[in-house]
Amino acid sequence: MVVGARNLFSSALGLALVGSLLGGPAATGAPAAGDRAAPSAYTYLDFAVAPDRAPAGSPVQVHGFVGRDWSWPAPGEAITIYFDPAGSAPREAVATVTSDDNGWFAANFRPKTSGTYDIVGPGEDEGTVKGVRTATFTSRKALLPVRTVVVSDTRSGHTAKARVTVQDVVTRVEPQTVYLDAGLLTPGFAGNTVFSGPFLTNRSADGRYGPGEISSTNQQHLWHTNYSATRTYRLSAVHPAGLYDVRFLGPMTVVTDQWDADRDGVLQGVDVPMSEKVITTIRVRRASTTTISASSTSFTGSRNIELKGSVRKVQLISDTRAANRWAPNTAVKLYFDPAGSAGPVYKKTVRTNSSGVYRTTAKTSKSGKWIAKYVGSSLQAPSERSVTITVR
Repeated sequence: MVVGARNLFSSALGLALVGSLLGGPAATGAPAAGDRAAPSAYTYLDFAVAPDRAPAGSPVQVHGFVGRDWSWPAPGEAITIYFDPAGSAPREAVATVTSDDNGWFAANFRPKTSGTYDIVGPGEDEGTVKGVRTATFTSRKALLPVRTVVVSDTRSGHTAKARVTVQDVVTRVEPQTVYLDAGLLTPGFAGNTVFSGPFLTNRSADGRYGPGEISSTNQQHLWHTNYSATRTYRLSAVHPAGLYDVRFLGPMTVVTDQWDADRDGVLQGVDVPMSEKVITTIRVRRASTTTISASSTSFTGSRNIELKGSVRKVQLISDTRAANRWAPNTAVKLYFDPAGSAGPVYKKTVRTNSSGVYRTTAKTSKSGKWIAKYVGSSLQAPSERSVTITVR
């Protein structure tokens, strides 16, 4: 397969566009094939972060190409990568990497906040204007377990790799957005902008949905750079709870001639059809709410106090409707966490009555927190709440 010429940017006294990723004329004035005389400027190509949107603290790859003048590869070049976090924290150098024989370089990070990665092109002489390439990373909250997996397939000796990052999900009555983030880790780009990338399939039937029906429901998909994509779903408690499989649909294009060695204005590449095997799973559970209160929260000496609370669960009540309802006959574990660093200690288990309410007495002689926990199930998310007690 032939893929179009890439964007090439020269950093000599500025950045000049000489090609296009999706096709276009070959660069004019380029040296003849085989002429590798050292030029006076450097070129950057496809600097990116993959994926460029993901939960805070999950792994991402920052990568790019470096070449001399009219795109001859620059092997052995030391490239310093900087990160400028959102907010008032200063920009800082986070890694120095060396380009390989094809001018490709890469480094892995776990950014905890949104920000911008950048590289500054080296100049041959002091005073040479240096080109700058940037790539922005957007973080999301990581409140539930995050799963990240690298998927790969090979064709004609060329391997395409992509990282997929997903989180477990707690659904509520109102729909919420669920994200599947993907980043291509090898030189190339998505072979198809609509149908390639990660997607979900539900295992269990629930309500009006049969197994596998979520893969074609309430979803959007976008490769927003050559290397990053996000597929989104709008899920609520009317969608099935349980395990969901994550699959990856190809193809991905691996560029086999990054630098247009024969000077014909095009690059050679191989489409690698990624198999649709299950690469990981996530758990989708419906939300719950636990409360706790104390008959007295401040007193002198040891005292028996009443602890009272309730449990509610978001439940499917018809094929098309969910509601947040009281949870009768539900076990609630009580812990006491004394002031200091000792940590919580399990005390007893109580159960809610037919109205979803529990009551119990507890002797308390120290300051600390009483904690009520509903441990959840395979289909219902856990929840907890605490009340602070002060003993003088």
